[in-house]
Amino acid sequence: MAVFRFHLQKILDLKEKEQEQAEWAFGKSVQKKTEEEEKLVHLHHRRDQLTDTLHKLQEQACTAAKLIEMNQFRLAIDKAIVQQVDTISACDRNVESCKRTMTSKMQENQLWSKLKEKERLKYDEAAKYREQQILDEIGLVQYVRR
Repeated sequence: MAVFRFHLQKILDLKEKEQEQAEWAFGKSVQKKTEEEEKLVHLHHRRDQLTDTLHKLQEQACTAAKLIEMNQFRLAIDKAIVQQVDTISACDRNVESCKRTMTSKMQENQLWSKLKEKERLKYDEAAKYREQQILDEIGLVQYVRR
């Protein structure tokens, strides 16, 4: 009996590879978003520390220049926080885009896999039919010989 060969196997292999690449890209985008969120947490922590330091300096005797310098530094961190929030928003959009792409590739791969399965079922049915024909012929020949 001949072995089943799917005539579109190379396309199916390509679709599987595309799905793997889409899954990899999705994973990388989620990882990037997580890293950016960690940076934002670090910036908030740094801002809180700076605010505490600024309050302590205000309670103590210090120069106005030092207070202005610390306040400018805090404003710079505030600006960095705003930029980081924008970066995280961009990461969110990228994650959603990668997710849509991955879902699309998974659906394509599933479609091609179902097509292969249908072809295999047709092949198996045809093989069973041929085998039954041969068995019927053998039975007929034995019946005629008696």
